Amino acid sequence: MLKSKLGCLLLLVACSLFLVACSQSEGEEVSLTIKDSGYRLSMDKKTGSVVYLGKKENFLIDSNEPLFRIRFRNADGTPQIYTAADAASCTFTKKGKRLTFSYSGFSDRNFQVSVSVTPNKKDGLFHFSMKVDTDDQLEWMEYPCISVKETSSEDEGILWPYNEGAFFSDASKHNYIEPEYPSQGNYGMYPGMVLTPFIAQVTHNGGVYFGAHDPAHNTRQVDFRKTDEGIHLQIRLYPGMEKGSYASSDETVLGCFEGNWYAAADIYRNYFDIHHEGFVRLEENKSLPKWYFEPYTVLTYCVRGHHDMDEMSPNKLFPYVNAIPIIEDFSKQTGAPIMALLMHWEGSAPWAPPYVWPPYGGEEALKEFVNRMHDIGGEVGVYCSGLGWTQKSNLIDYDKSQDFVEGHLEKYMCLAPDGSLPLSRICTYQRSGYDLCPSTEFTKNTLLEEMKKIRSSGVAYIQMMDQNHGGTPYMCYSHEHGHPAVPGKWESEAANELYEQVLKDNPGLVLGCESAAAEPFIPKLLFSDNRCGLNFNGGQPVPLYSYIYHEYVTNFMGNNVCGDMFIDCRKTPEIFQYRLAYSFLAGDFLTIVINDEGIIQWAWGQRDFSPEYRPDHEASLSLIKVLTEWRKACPEYLQCGRTLHPLVFECGTSQIFTSTGPVNVPDVLTTSYEHNGKALHFLVNWRNTEIKVHSSAFVGKEYTFHPNGEKIKCQSKDIVLPPLSVIAMY
Repeated sequence: MLKSKLGCLLLLVACSLFLVACSQSEGEEVSLTIKDSGYRLSMDKKTGSVVYLGKKENFLIDSNEPLFRIRFRNADGTPQIYTAADAASCTFTKKGKRLTFSYSGFSDRNFQVSVSVTPNKKDGLFHFSMKVDTDDQLEWMEYPCISVKETSSEDEGILWPYNEGAFFSDASKHNYIEPEYPSQGNYGMYPGMVLTPFIAQVTHNGGVYFGAHDPAHNTRQVDFRKTDEGIHLQIRLYPGMEKGSYASSDETVLGCFEGNWYAAADIYRNYFDIHHEGFVRLEENKSLPKWYFEPYTVLTYCVRGHHDMDEMSPNKLFPYVNAIPIIEDFSKQTGAPIMALLMHWEGSAPWAPPYVWPPYGGEEALKEFVNRMHDIGGEVGVYCSGLGWTQKSNLIDYDKSQDFVEGHLEKYMCLAPDGSLPLSRICTYQRSGYDLCPSTEFTKNTLLEEMKKIRSSGVAYIQMMDQNHGGTPYMCYSHEHGHPAVPGKWESEAANELYEQVLKDNPGLVLGCESAAAEPFIPKLLFSDNRCGLNFNGGQPVPLYSYIYHEYVTNFMGNNVCGDMFIDCRKTPEIFQYRLAYSFLAGDFLTIVINDEGIIQWAWGQRDFSPEYRPDHEASLSLIKVLTEWRKACPEYLQCGRTLHPLVFECGTSQIFTSTGPVNVPDVLTTSYEHNGKALHFLVNWRNTEIKVHSSAFVGKEYTFHPNGEKIKCQSKDIVLPPLSVIAMY
């Protein structure tokens, strides 16, 4: 009887397995569903391609992209790419809620690949992992490969964490650049100008979130490109390992959300709130100097020439102390203490790393200026130029070729995949040279010595990693430096070791980089050169960086280099005021770029100095004064608060005229912060005319026009903001 029952049970199990096998083989797709949200991901069982993502409708185009692309580097450095479609065999297995696709039989190379995906109930996302069994050199792996449909509305598009945050309503305006060596600073690389490792598409019917929830901060390309069929969202993992097999964890994630770009940002912020090892909230950060928490305005200018390719003779702001009267005047008119941030101050040559000391005019001249600045309540910072080796300056007579040859310094430079030493692509108008590899002792020792010398002058801030956007070094494929011969997180780990030692050697010094620091570098690079205006090159700036990291870092508005290349400042005369309002709301120190006459410029590096080509001087200073008053009154919100979703209201719009067409922006910008459980909402009218804002949510709220002003209880859905004004709403 027992044997009979056991036999029946085994027969029943066998039948069940047969039915499961039949259900898997009869259909064309296999699906996973997030139970709470109902979002579904479907994959082609024969190929592994992701064919469906959504709930009521598919966000993906019908393209059957291969599940993965993978690139190897051959012994001679040549790349070779394979995709899932190149496999002779693809097998599918399901274990619990985990789907796995295994591939083998690739022509002319012996390796196997498996890609697994699991729904995660906690975060509501589908988690992917990839394993490659190989004896060869992996360079990167792209998985899963997906493309989304195009959108047509102005408030739909791609959210890209590039240069603080950019929103592209028209993907065709994005200039996709394939990363390669010699490197460029504007690649869509994380860490780099991509500051946070995710990308999202926002539509009226929801959106697609694609990212890396990776505590190890592996190097990735995070980018997108317009195709004939739709928009390809691209995340490539650079594992940065020696030859051989690799297995990732479930850190690549794909999912859906409902709402605007803030809803996409919430997905990553929820992850970051749990995984932010090494980050210290500003209110608790005891390593920072006093000036960091005061409402400074950064005043940046050069002391030689008037722009980067100018004749490098001293201008009216040299000797350094010549600038003191101008600095005092700006401080008086804005009500802000001033940090003078110097360019072309190097005694070697402008933008000629790694050697910058002694300063132009000598050590005593710079020290005298620093002391005078301290006497008037100011500080001094200097731009440097990153991890570069200058062989020869293109601006003045400066040549290190002999030192390079005699010291066999080629041993310490970044190399191309084929082992060659090509010239760097960085600042080629200013210099000719190479990229320094961050892993070599020569690089570390040289930078440490230079930073000590600069700090000895009393400067408060060094933008050590100008040219290295986001704080990241450039790619290196050398087989001789002790690192894997491919890019990877070893680069950022080496850079962080360098930053940590600089800070240890120079207590109280603050470091920064060009563009905001990418996430792995934020704890070490706490004051960096933000340039929101650059995102008007095809897109529009959004305060994504501030939304995620505001409690941990303060940056400054930046010198806006190239900003007047992407924005027609003649047709958009109030653009500087827009940038001031935007940066204030993002929590940044405000920044003014001046020429040697003390006249405000649109951007560092501009060539047109005619009287009619400049921001409205009086309006700009008036707005800075108003914004400084609020910064003084509410630092717990504007510098240390947690960013909230902003108030939603209606107001007029203005056009920013860019090189790719006009972009509409609100006449009143806004953000909201929370501190100790209390919320404060800021609205800034950056226009020279009064602006009316409208929202039913205003009724019953209190607001004030001045930090110490009377609170007004709103009785209407409308509020009128005077020109160049701020209101705080409680």
